[in-house]
Amino acid sequence: MEKAKQNAASEKEMQTVSEKEIQTVSEKETQTVSEKETQAALPEKIKQTMLLEKTGIFSKSLSRRYEYTITCKGVDTKKILVICTNPASSNLLAVDTTTNYLMNNLFAMGYSTITLCNLFAEITNKLKPAKAEDNADNMEYLKEILKRDFDEILLGFGNGFTSNKRVKAEKETLYKILKPYAKKLVELVDTDGTYKNLKTIHPLFAGQRFSGKWMIRKFNFPKL
Repeated sequence: MEKAKQNAASEKEMQTVSEKEIQTVSEKETQTVSEKETQAALPEKIKQTMLLEKTGIFSKSLSRRYEYTITCKGVDTKKILVICTNPASSNLLAVDTTTNYLMNNLFAMGYSTITLCNLFAEITNKLKPAKAEDNADNMEYLKEILKRDFDEILLGFGNGFTSNKRVKAEKETLYKILKPYAKKLVELVDTDGTYKNLKTIHPLFAGQRFSGKWMIRKFNFPKL
């Protein structure tokens, strides 16, 4: 009698274990099916990688910057030279507001290489033209850089210092250098035409007032 009870208990335990095993297998199968359904429901993913190469040309003292070029590696579309007023930093890792606006807008306009030069090479947050160093080396560098095959040359030194004699003299020198490239010269304007009367709009102004609405138009030399 005692043995019969033990056998019955053993059978129940085996049955319980078997039921647990079946339940575990069933849960695994359900989990596997659920994972497959989840994976099937998710859209395919595409990985995009873009490498930006930054190159700067400075004086040995790092007080003057002659060139700052940003290139989208592996993308070969249009190249543009942008000429602004003066550089503000020698740190290639830091992206200032002007450079950020240039990248966000010009890359979207189909340019893969942006080369930034300036009317003055002196690195400063606040340009004082009267105290600026001799600028002949900067103009000579511009002559060399213009020999590269740019699609457009964007003049963006803004409308400040309009009555400053030193700035006026540097602009006149620059215009003489740019004469052979007249067909490539352009300036910024907004797509709405709100600022169409302004000349050589600075990228910082353009970014603050009409970012995402940039377009370029032909630049005409002023009467000197």
